[in-house]
Amino acid sequence: MNQIYYYLVLISAAVSLAAAGAVWWKNRYQIVGPLWGLTFLALGVWAIAFAQYFRPLSEPVGVTWAKITLTASFLNMPTFFHSSCAMVGGQRQFRWWLLISYLMTAVLIVLTWQGWVVAGVKPTPNMDHYVVYNRRIYPLVGFHETTWPFLAGVALIRAVRQEKGYKRTQLSYFILVILTAFLTTSSIILPLEQGIYIQPVGFFIMPLNLAFLVYVLAKARLADFNVVIARVLLNTLTLLVVVGISLLFVGGMTLVSPGFMNQEQIVFTMLLVVTIGLGLAVALPRWLPRAERMMQERMFGKRYGYQDALAGLVNELSLLANIDEILSKVVATVHSQMQLTRVVILMQNPLSGEYQLQAESGLAAQEAAGLSLPENSPAIRRLGENKDALVRDEVQRRVPAHTFQELAKDLDRLKVTVCVPMILDGQLVGLIGLGEKTSKDMFFVSDLRLLENLGTEVALAVKYRRMEEEILRKNKLTELGTIAAGVAHEIRNPLASIKTFAQLLPTKADDPEFKNEFSRLVVKDVERITKVVETMLAFARPPEVKVANYSAAELVEEAVLLVQSRLKSKSIELTKQFHEQPVLRVDKQQILQVLVNLLNNAVDALPEHGKIRVATGVRVMEDAQEGNGSRRYGVIEVADNGPGIPAAVRNRLFDPFFTTKKEGTGLGLSISQKIARDHGGIITVSSIEGKGTTFQVNLPLN
Repeated sequence: MNQIYYYLVLISAAVSLAAAGAVWWKNRYQIVGPLWGLTFLALGVWAIAFAQYFRPLSEPVGVTWAKITLTASFLNMPTFFHSSCAMVGGQRQFRWWLLISYLMTAVLIVLTWQGWVVAGVKPTPNMDHYVVYNRRIYPLVGFHETTWPFLAGVALIRAVRQEKGYKRTQLSYFILVILTAFLTTSSIILPLEQGIYIQPVGFFIMPLNLAFLVYVLAKARLADFNVVIARVLLNTLTLLVVVGISLLFVGGMTLVSPGFMNQEQIVFTMLLVVTIGLGLAVALPRWLPRAERMMQERMFGKRYGYQDALAGLVNELSLLANIDEILSKVVATVHSQMQLTRVVILMQNPLSGEYQLQAESGLAAQEAAGLSLPENSPAIRRLGENKDALVRDEVQRRVPAHTFQELAKDLDRLKVTVCVPMILDGQLVGLIGLGEKTSKDMFFVSDLRLLENLGTEVALAVKYRRMEEEILRKNKLTELGTIAAGVAHEIRNPLASIKTFAQLLPTKADDPEFKNEFSRLVVKDVERITKVVETMLAFARPPEVKVANYSAAELVEEAVLLVQSRLKSKSIELTKQFHEQPVLRVDKQQILQVLVNLLNNAVDALPEHGKIRVATGVRVMEDAQEGNGSRRYGVIEVADNGPGIPAAVRNRLFDPFFTTKKEGTGLGLSISQKIARDHGGIITVSSIEGKGTTFQVNLPLN
């Protein structure tokens, strides 16, 4: 059994020596790096020397290893105290105590190698030998081994109350791990000092403690403290269940058959059970993530609300109409859900390259003015190169002082502590800047991952909206070209007529008949040109939409009333069928314009005594604009029993300036379709030659 403990302690030594290098390298730009490196180095030497207590050695060799053990232990106390003070910025405050601790260490090391501390070694039940102290010097040893860790604990606990963000979380982790490590080693050493001999099972946990210490000191991004607590509790519960069942089995078999297992078999069985239990404790949360999530939600439910809200926000981005809505929704949601002091979004100006403020939440009016970062600023360069969140607490520990100062200027300019990149096609297109949490908590690993995903999704949403806007702009240009061609065609004949009369005017100025004809035709042609221009303006710039809730039946009744005189003039029979009466949220005047236009077209197409049917109802159809699945639409249908529309003509009905009427401008149906689309709907048409035509105005329901 001693051989097992020997290798366990050597494993702890190897972990500690590896930790010395990792902690020093990760914190090499700060004094805590070399200090913690020295602390772990001393701990590693102590573990190597302590492992020798489990080997059979001669007394002189055993005494030498005991002196090495004590030397490393004495050195470990002031370096631990010094490292803790450096972590919390308390070196100046504790400088005299630090000096005393190092002087006492030097004295004790000298006394140890002069033979004043170690009186010899003795065998123990669980070790081959252990150190025997000189009792006259032992109080000084005890004072040294307890005072400096105690003062370090005072400095750490005081700092936890004062610090915020990353530092407070790191110190909370650190205190928990140090306390566990202290209890682990104390459970081994203190009983031995008092002549109480128990199995040193703490060595099973010691490598895990050291590995966790490395995580706390070397990682710049830490998991949520509460998440770790929940995970530890779940792992502990799993381990206790496995160990408890095993103990019941071993205990029961021992009672039934006392000679069933000897002590070594029992220890081996327990070691195997603990190993299996630890494996299950680590593996089960990965296999069953819902169990871990359930534990976290039951213990810290309020802490996970904002994460769910931000995850849901990603799904909402595709439903927002334009870029401004997307960015405003993002800053407002992140600001309120994460309880931050401010949130800003900066996006690159394609012309200047500068990253300019596009949306904000939590800024005063005067702060928002001119808020931007140059393309070559340190923060922008770092975000573009690393494509990773820029965290103030993190870079302070990871980069040289002059580099941090440059980055800090950009962060101070925005008054944020975190900048999340918006990466698109490998390029930085913008950033989300986040102020501090009002709770003073740090941004945990889970927060940053969620925000980085959000940054990517926002960049994609902005890209797609820009593509849609570009397509819409091109369509408008195409429409503008069509309109321009139509306008040119429509006004060419009136202008030619006016030009002809103007050329003849000098020779026929005294001809009364010519003057009358000139006046009549010119006025008529000018009125036609005016009508074309006014209709074109209505198509290009419709009046401002003022929406309200209206019953479809109410809109039909009013539209029919407006065309009543035309219906009577041709003795047309109009029937109304209100199958359902959906409530539409529309601009009343614009929809009346659409309905009147469709009714007038039907009247124009019908002979005397024709028939028109107007119906209302509800239908489910594909989203008319977004293509995001099915949607309910209110339908107003205008049908006639006229000659119908030829197939060749039907495909061009909604083209600007396309008309089959002598006096028509060809913009009525184009404007009607545009109004329907502005309301999120669409006008559809079906026709059978010789039997009639049906127009359906489909408008979305809330």
